[in-house]
Amino acid sequence: MNSKAYLLLFVLFLSFGSKAQNDSIKALVESDLTIITYLTENDSTTYFNEDESLTKYFSIELIDQKLYKDKKKKAVSFLTADTLAHKKTKGIITLPCQKKTVTFTDLPSEDETHRIYEYIGQINWLNAFVVFGMYWEDYDFTLIDKTSGERTSTFVDFPNISADKKKIICLGANIYENTADFDFYIIDNKKIVQKMNAGFKNWMPAGENTDMFWSNDGYFYLPVVATNNFWKPDGSLNDQWQYIRIKPLS
Repeated sequence: MNSKAYLLLFVLFLSFGSKAQNDSIKALVESDLTIITYLTENDSTTYFNEDESLTKYFSIELIDQKLYKDKKKKAVSFLTADTLAHKKTKGIITLPCQKKTVTFTDLPSEDETHRIYEYIGQINWLNAFVVFGMYWEDYDFTLIDKTSGERTSTFVDFPNISADKKKIICLGANIYENTADFDFYIIDNKKIVQKMNAGFKNWMPAGENTDMFWSNDGYFYLPVVATNNFWKPDGSLNDQWQYIRIKPLS
Protein backbone atom coordinates (compact mmCIF):
# COMPACT_ATOMS: atom_id res chain seq x y z
CA MET A 1 0.00 0.00 0.00
CA ASN A 2 1.49 3.35 -1.03
CA SER A 3 1.87 6.43 1.20
CA LYS A 4 -1.23 8.13 -0.23
CA ALA A 5 -3.37 5.12 0.63
CA TYR A 6 -2.01 5.09 4.19
CA LEU A 7 -2.76 8.81 4.47
CA LEU A 8 -6.32 8.30 3.22
CA LEU A 9 -6.93 5.52 5.74
CA PHE A 10 -5.50 7.70 8.53
CA VAL A 11 -7.79 10.61 7.61
CA LEU A 12 -10.79 8.27 7.48
CA PHE A 13 -9.84 6.88 10.90
CA LEU A 14 -9.65 10.38 12.40
CA SER A 15 -12.97 11.33 10.84
CA PHE A 16 -14.64 8.21 12.16
CA GLY A 17 -13.14 8.75 15.62
CA SER A 18 -14.28 12.36 15.68
CA LYS A 19 -17.78 11.39 14.54
CA ALA A 20 -17.97 8.62 17.14
CA GLN A 21 -16.97 11.04 19.87
CA ASN A 22 -19.50 13.65 18.70
CA ASP A 23 -22.20 11.01 18.46
CA SER A 24 -21.48 9.98 22.05
CA ILE A 25 -22.04 13.51 23.33
CA LYS A 26 -25.56 13.71 24.66
CA ALA A 27 -27.66 16.67 23.60
CA LEU A 28 -30.16 17.76 26.22
CA VAL A 29 -33.85 17.86 25.36
CA GLU A 30 -36.62 19.74 27.17
CA SER A 31 -37.77 16.73 29.17
CA ASP A 32 -34.27 16.37 30.70
CA LEU A 33 -34.27 19.79 32.29
CA THR A 34 -36.70 19.33 35.20
CA ILE A 35 -35.61 15.89 36.50
CA ILE A 36 -34.26 16.09 40.07
CA THR A 37 -32.48 13.70 42.43
CA TYR A 38 -33.59 15.38 45.67
CA LEU A 39 -35.70 18.27 46.92
CA THR A 40 -35.44 20.18 50.19
CA GLU A 41 -38.40 22.21 51.39
CA ASN A 42 -39.14 23.47 54.92
CA ASP A 43 -35.99 21.75 56.26
CA SER A 44 -37.18 18.37 54.96
CA THR A 45 -35.34 16.54 52.17
CA THR A 46 -36.79 13.90 49.85
CA TYR A 47 -34.54 11.74 47.65
CA PHE A 48 -35.81 10.21 44.42
CA ASN A 49 -34.73 6.86 42.96
CA GLU A 50 -37.01 7.23 39.96
CA ASP A 51 -37.17 10.25 37.66
CA GLU A 52 -39.04 13.05 39.39
CA SER A 53 -39.90 16.28 37.59
CA LEU A 54 -39.84 19.63 39.42
CA THR A 55 -42.25 22.07 37.81
CA LYS A 56 -43.99 23.96 40.61
CA TYR A 57 -41.32 26.60 41.14
CA PHE A 58 -39.94 27.29 37.66
CA SER A 59 -40.28 26.81 33.97
CA ILE A 60 -37.01 25.74 32.31
CA GLU A 61 -36.43 25.77 28.58
CA LEU A 62 -33.63 25.32 26.07
CA ILE A 63 -32.64 28.38 24.08
CA ASP A 64 -30.11 29.06 21.35
CA GLN A 65 -26.78 30.79 21.73
CA LYS A 66 -27.95 33.91 19.93
CA LEU A 67 -30.75 34.57 22.41
CA TYR A 68 -28.36 33.89 25.30
CA LYS A 69 -25.83 36.42 23.97
CA ASP A 70 -28.52 39.00 23.25
CA LYS A 71 -29.85 38.74 26.80
CA LYS A 72 -26.37 38.87 28.32
CA LYS A 73 -26.09 42.40 26.99
CA LYS A 74 -28.91 43.26 29.40
CA ALA A 75 -27.62 41.24 32.34
CA VAL A 76 -28.42 42.55 35.80
CA SER A 77 -25.82 42.59 38.57
CA PHE A 78 -25.88 44.28 41.97
CA LEU A 79 -22.28 43.38 42.84
CA THR A 80 -19.77 46.24 42.93
CA ALA A 81 -16.53 44.37 42.32
CA ASP A 82 -14.21 46.79 44.12
CA THR A 83 -11.77 44.00 44.93
CA LEU A 84 -8.87 46.39 45.58
CA ALA A 85 -10.78 48.37 48.21
CA HIS A 86 -9.94 45.85 50.93
CA LYS A 87 -6.67 44.16 50.01
CA LYS A 88 -5.47 41.09 51.84
CA THR A 89 -2.42 41.80 53.99
CA LYS A 90 -0.35 38.90 55.32
CA GLY A 91 -3.27 36.55 54.77
CA ILE A 92 -5.82 38.78 56.52
CA ILE A 93 -8.79 40.61 55.00
CA THR A 94 -10.01 43.52 57.14
CA LEU A 95 -13.51 44.91 56.65
CA PRO A 96 -14.18 48.17 58.54
CA CYS A 97 -17.89 48.06 59.39
CA GLN A 98 -19.63 50.88 61.22
CA LYS A 99 -19.94 49.13 64.60
CA LYS A 100 -16.93 46.83 64.49
CA THR A 101 -14.08 45.61 62.32
CA VAL A 102 -14.40 42.14 60.81
CA THR A 103 -11.39 40.06 59.77
CA PHE A 104 -10.97 36.90 57.71
CA THR A 105 -7.68 35.07 58.23
CA ASP A 106 -6.27 32.51 55.80
CA LEU A 107 -5.09 29.16 57.10
CA PRO A 108 -3.39 27.29 54.25
CA SER A 109 -2.97 23.64 55.13
CA GLU A 110 -3.17 20.17 53.65
CA ASP A 111 -6.02 18.92 55.82
CA GLU A 112 -9.60 19.78 56.79
CA THR A 113 -8.56 23.03 58.51
CA HIS A 114 -7.64 24.63 55.17
CA ARG A 115 -9.29 27.99 54.49
CA ILE A 116 -8.52 30.82 52.07
CA TYR A 117 -10.62 33.97 51.71
CA GLU A 118 -11.09 36.53 48.97
CA TYR A 119 -12.96 39.83 49.15
CA ILE A 120 -14.98 40.04 45.95
CA GLY A 121 -16.96 43.24 46.44
CA GLN A 122 -20.12 44.64 47.94
CA ILE A 123 -23.84 44.67 47.30
CA ASN A 124 -24.83 48.20 48.24
CA TRP A 125 -28.53 47.53 47.99
CA LEU A 126 -28.20 44.94 50.78
CA ASN A 127 -25.61 47.05 52.64
CA ALA A 128 -23.27 44.07 52.55
CA PHE A 129 -19.67 43.10 51.83
CA VAL A 130 -19.21 39.79 49.98
CA VAL A 131 -16.43 37.37 50.94
CA PHE A 132 -15.60 34.15 49.10
CA GLY A 133 -14.29 31.32 51.27
CA MET A 134 -12.41 28.27 49.94
CA TYR A 135 -12.09 25.26 52.23
CA TRP A 136 -10.81 21.67 52.14
CA GLU A 137 -13.57 20.30 49.87
CA ASP A 138 -16.03 23.16 49.86
CA TYR A 139 -16.54 26.88 49.34
CA ASP A 140 -19.13 29.55 50.14
CA PHE A 141 -20.09 33.20 49.78
CA THR A 142 -20.77 35.20 52.93
CA LEU A 143 -22.56 38.55 53.29
CA ILE A 144 -21.27 40.86 56.04
CA ASP A 145 -23.55 43.72 57.08
CA LYS A 146 -21.58 46.93 56.63
CA THR A 147 -23.25 48.53 59.64
CA SER A 148 -23.34 45.79 62.29
CA GLY A 149 -20.44 43.67 61.04
CA GLU A 150 -22.59 40.55 61.45
CA ARG A 151 -22.77 37.69 58.97
CA THR A 152 -26.26 38.02 57.54
CA SER A 153 -26.28 35.18 54.99
CA THR A 154 -24.03 32.42 53.68
CA PHE A 155 -24.58 30.80 50.28
CA VAL A 156 -23.03 27.66 48.81
CA ASP A 157 -22.77 29.41 45.42
CA PHE A 158 -22.77 33.02 44.29
CA PRO A 159 -26.09 34.75 45.10
CA ASN A 160 -27.55 36.03 41.83
CA ILE A 161 -30.17 38.68 42.61
CA SER A 162 -33.07 39.16 40.19
CA ALA A 163 -33.79 42.48 38.52
CA ASP A 164 -36.87 43.06 40.70
CA LYS A 165 -34.76 42.44 43.85
CA LYS A 166 -37.20 39.78 45.04
CA LYS A 167 -35.38 36.52 44.26
CA ILE A 168 -31.95 34.89 44.51
CA ILE A 169 -30.70 31.89 42.58
CA CYS A 170 -27.51 30.08 43.59
CA LEU A 171 -26.41 27.42 41.16
CA GLY A 172 -23.30 25.27 41.05
CA ALA A 173 -21.90 22.09 39.53
CA ASN A 174 -21.61 19.34 42.14
CA ILE A 175 -18.72 17.26 40.78
CA TYR A 176 -19.06 14.70 43.59
CA GLU A 177 -22.72 13.85 42.94
CA ASN A 178 -22.81 14.87 39.24
CA THR A 179 -25.77 17.19 39.75
CA ALA A 180 -26.61 20.85 39.36
CA ASP A 181 -27.14 22.07 42.93
CA PHE A 182 -29.83 24.72 42.91
CA ASP A 183 -30.84 27.02 45.78
CA PHE A 184 -33.76 29.42 45.52
CA TYR A 185 -34.41 32.31 47.91
CA ILE A 186 -36.95 35.09 48.16
CA ILE A 187 -36.18 38.57 49.46
CA ASP A 188 -38.84 40.20 51.63
CA ASN A 189 -38.02 43.69 52.89
CA LYS A 190 -34.32 42.83 52.37
CA LYS A 191 -34.70 39.69 54.51
CA ILE A 192 -33.44 36.62 52.66
CA VAL A 193 -35.43 33.39 53.11
CA GLN A 194 -34.63 30.08 51.44
CA LYS A 195 -37.57 28.47 49.62
CA MET A 196 -36.02 25.29 48.26
CA ASN A 197 -32.91 23.40 47.31
CA ALA A 198 -32.72 20.71 44.63
CA GLY A 199 -30.27 18.65 42.62
CA PHE A 200 -30.93 18.50 38.89
CA LYS A 201 -29.98 15.12 37.47
CA ASN A 202 -29.33 15.54 33.75
CA TRP A 203 -27.45 18.82 33.41
CA MET A 204 -24.75 20.86 35.12
CA PRO A 205 -23.86 24.54 34.74
CA ALA A 206 -20.91 25.31 32.47
CA GLY A 207 -18.46 28.18 32.38
CA GLU A 208 -17.82 30.72 35.14
CA ASN A 209 -20.08 32.52 37.60
CA THR A 210 -20.18 35.46 35.21
CA ASP A 211 -21.65 33.24 32.47
CA MET A 212 -24.92 32.88 34.40
CA PHE A 213 -27.09 35.92 34.96
CA TRP A 214 -30.51 37.42 35.44
CA SER A 215 -31.62 39.58 32.55
CA ASN A 216 -34.08 42.45 32.77
CA ASP A 217 -36.85 40.25 31.36
CA GLY A 218 -37.13 38.25 34.60
CA TYR A 219 -35.38 35.11 33.31
CA PHE A 220 -32.19 33.53 34.64
CA TYR A 221 -29.82 32.48 31.84
CA LEU A 222 -26.89 30.07 31.82
CA PRO A 223 -24.82 27.65 29.71
CA VAL A 224 -25.11 23.96 30.58
CA VAL A 225 -23.79 20.56 29.55
CA ALA A 226 -25.35 17.14 29.95
CA THR A 227 -24.19 15.54 33.21
CA ASN A 228 -22.64 12.55 31.45
CA ASN A 229 -20.54 14.89 29.31
CA PHE A 230 -19.41 17.40 31.94
CA TRP A 231 -15.83 16.17 31.45
CA LYS A 232 -14.10 15.43 28.16
CA PRO A 233 -12.28 12.09 27.78
CA ASP A 234 -8.97 13.90 28.43
CA GLY A 235 -10.26 15.20 31.77
CA SER A 236 -10.85 18.80 30.72
CA LEU A 237 -14.19 20.55 31.02
CA ASN A 238 -16.60 20.13 28.12
CA ASP A 239 -16.85 23.35 26.11
CA GLN A 240 -19.70 22.21 23.86
CA TRP A 241 -22.38 24.14 25.69
CA GLN A 242 -26.12 24.33 25.39
CA TYR A 243 -28.13 27.16 26.90
CA ILE A 244 -31.20 27.33 29.12
CA ARG A 245 -33.31 29.95 30.80
CA ILE A 246 -35.27 29.64 34.03
CA LYS A 247 -38.41 31.57 34.91
CA PRO A 248 -39.73 31.61 38.49
CA LEU A 249 -43.47 30.97 38.49
CA SER A 250 -44.22 33.33 41.36
